[in-house]
Amino acid sequence: MKFIERFSDLISCSSQEIWRNRVFKLGCDLGYEQTRLAILPDPRAPIEAEHAFQQSNYSADWLNKYTAEKLHHVDPTFSHCISKSTPLIWSPKIFSAQKQKEMYEEACGYGVKSGVTLPIHGAKGELGIVCFVSDTKPDKRFHRDANHHLPELACFRDFILESSLQFMKPSRQVENPISVTHRELECLKWSASGKSSWEIGHILNCTEATVNFHFSNIRRKFSTTSRQQAIVKAISLGLIHPN
Repeated sequence: MKFIERFSDLISCSSQEIWRNRVFKLGCDLGYEQTRLAILPDPRAPIEAEHAFQQSNYSADWLNKYTAEKLHHVDPTFSHCISKSTPLIWSPKIFSAQKQKEMYEEACGYGVKSGVTLPIHGAKGELGIVCFVSDTKPDKRFHRDANHHLPELACFRDFILESSLQFMKPSRQVENPISVTHRELECLKWSASGKSSWEIGHILNCTEATVNFHFSNIRRKFSTTSRQQAIVKAISLGLIHPN
């Protein structure tokens, strides 16, 4: 996958400050001047700011207002992430209720005009949201560009979650080592380089169905729901390395 190399160094950031700055820089490189993420490590905890791991380069004034007034209870992008796993490209019409309109109008004054929101649903029950935000109008051009960026942003989201766990849970219990076969490692390596199941089967001299069977086992072992998440997990464990 062509995006793996761009985001993989998030895994090896030596401090939260370095990691945070790297996340914001990557967001800017993709055309989004502001990035905000909020992750609830414990799904049993109340969905409130004090229980979440939060990072943002929003205006401090807007972030303080958003937090103090608990605007996540009004924000439609937040409610979307609680109940759905699909990405959401902003448009004024999603802020349909009166309080939502008022919130959006005020947010625009802080440069929060258009954005892409991706839900976070982690393998250990982590729940959250990541928003990539721009000061540009949410017009047809923005929507076209956002749709173009969606695969890369989804990959970025997965790396953000996996790499942030060390900062959210400094006292995490050591997980049991994950055992993968040589053939499963080969499948992961070739998939990380952008090969499809059919192409991997051709390289490894096996059927496409066999490759998919290996990935089914990999997802089960890694407690992940997608091939991309499995690749991110394998990189974080040092099992494979991006090209």
